[in-house]
Amino acid sequence: MTIEIVDHTGGSPKIENFSKDRFVDPEYVDREWQHVWRSNWLVAGLVSDLEKPGDYFVFDMAREQILVTRTSSGEVQGFFNVCQHRGNRLITSERGHAANFRCAYHAWTYSIDGDLTAVPYKERFSEGVPCERALKKVRTDTWNGMVFVNMDDEAIPLLDFLGPLVDHLTPYRFDQMTLVEDQTVHLECNWKAVVDNFSELYHVDFLHPQHRRMVDCCNDTVHLFPHGHTGLAVPGATFNPRFPVPDKPTDIHRAQLLQLGLNPDDFVGRVPEIRRAVQKQRRQTGRDKGFDYNAFDDDQLSDVWQYNLFPNVILSFTPGHCWLMRVRPHAKDPAKCDFDKLSMVLFADPSIAQSTVGQKDVVHQSTDGDTDSKRTQRTHLGMDGAKPDDYVRPVRDVFSYSEVIAGNKTMTDTIDQDVELLGNVQAGMSSSAFESTWLNDDEMRVQHFHNEVDRHLDG
Repeated sequence: MTIEIVDHTGGSPKIENFSKDRFVDPEYVDREWQHVWRSNWLVAGLVSDLEKPGDYFVFDMAREQILVTRTSSGEVQGFFNVCQHRGNRLITSERGHAANFRCAYHAWTYSIDGDLTAVPYKERFSEGVPCERALKKVRTDTWNGMVFVNMDDEAIPLLDFLGPLVDHLTPYRFDQMTLVEDQTVHLECNWKAVVDNFSELYHVDFLHPQHRRMVDCCNDTVHLFPHGHTGLAVPGATFNPRFPVPDKPTDIHRAQLLQLGLNPDDFVGRVPEIRRAVQKQRRQTGRDKGFDYNAFDDDQLSDVWQYNLFPNVILSFTPGHCWLMRVRPHAKDPAKCDFDKLSMVLFADPSIAQSTVGQKDVVHQSTDGDTDSKRTQRTHLGMDGAKPDDYVRPVRDVFSYSEVIAGNKTMTDTIDQDVELLGNVQAGMSSSAFESTWLNDDEMRVQHFHNEVDRHLDG
């Protein structure tokens, strides 16, 4: 049982640990805002929310709001969401379509290109209204279906920032996936505690017992990239070798096999063979239904992959699904943050696939393999068919972590378990009895992430 670490930085990773101050000290909030959030490329949203000129969404990022729109020339451009007259927030809706952007306070109006086009009673401005009062642009770029913004005009280009991740992630075609669920939960913990949670598997055996029935967290591969990014590959359609080999397929194995048209009873006494069978069958059925898996090796068809984009994005995905998870810090309180989860599905080629529109009882398996009763979805958005003609973008569901604990909201059992725990992590860090972390080698991604945070804070 080994965890392989692949270092793409050219350095020699080592565990150094760090104090608790970065999680609880309000002074860190100010330093991180200036040196982390204002100088890095941030995922603001999805390109699919900007289909035509005038479509827009607002990215709420702690002390700033970025208005992102598709301009008249078809480009995606971000602006600070601030009217240049008296500083009012220009747009208050989360997303929509506009012919122009009109301030509700004094009706200053801007085109979708950000130009100031109308000022009521313009003659009353004795010094005139200079054209420089146009909306302030934010550096903007797109990649693989995601819109990135950067508040530092001197920052390196986006593709340089992503580096080797471009080659690793481009084949997954996130840009062709369809958003099927949009959730935000308010957490009572520091944003870095969330990133740390999704940067190691040390906790999985204890916090996520269901994972032993579907993945092998003992023989994963860790990638360390420049600029603080990390990656992780976890063998799927298998079991945890720290525990006895199951005699028959687990409930999660059964769901995977049935979804692919395989008989779970054929694998009684042959559970170690499920992984290879799933790989082979997924490639065959994918070909028949219009999914192009030619860019993937067999392991990619069964395993779960998770890549963290510095500073705050976690991508958990397979060739057919992706969770785009993003944590956003509170503007002032180090013990609060918002955690977004956008669930996306790759639909098959509609010219080949048999559409499942109208089949209300199609069971979906989430990215991490959870198919237990708490998370089973029954919907007409069949993953083995074409995107329905009546698709409507889901409305964002916003709630507090107390609703997750009460069982009123869910983000899948696995994430619910994380959410329920992180408040206690923050509370424990605030104790006088805790001074610093003590990491092991399996937590190297945590160390790599904090090394990059420190690099920014140190200038």
